[in-house]
Amino acid sequence: MKMKITVKKITNERLMRAACGFTTAAESRMSLEKIYQCEHSPLRTQLFWVEMVDIPTFVSVHLVRHKIGVEHYVKSNRTDRASHTGDLGRMQPVNHAMLINAQALINMARKRLCKKASPETQEVMAAIKRKITAVDPALAARLVPDCVYRGRCHELKPCRQPDQSP
Repeated sequence: MKMKITVKKITNERLMRAACGFTTAAESRMSLEKIYQCEHSPLRTQLFWVEMVDIPTFVSVHLVRHKIGVEHYVKSNRTDRASHTGDLGRMQPVNHAMLINAQALINMARKRLCKKASPETQEVMAAIKRKITAVDPALAARLVPDCVYRGRCHELKPCRQPDQSP
């Protein structure tokens, strides 16, 4: 699949610590690793701008199903727009950007890195994870499929990966 993924981290650890300080009424020395591990609310201060260029429309549709902690900006396929190309197929390349917090990325990865997700969706999510690794390795370590996150597969029809079966 020919696509381009870029990720920019917008906020920093200092903002997360300030949020922790307000919740505990004391100065915080909390690390990103610890806040990502416990998933307490200050992790939502960590914001990312993700750009995906030329991903299949159906993969974009999978991603927009995630609504909490993320805003999606997707190229319109409306026929009355100047950008309309005439092809509205599910494989039609589309540009999709997200303003997304760390908790939303964790939640998205749980479903979109799952072996039950389409291979194309897994590929896009894996590419996002690789880009996150460059800007926030502590968060990237927490971007795992649901079977890893929860200790086993909870899908109605499990993929039965050797290390993931119920």
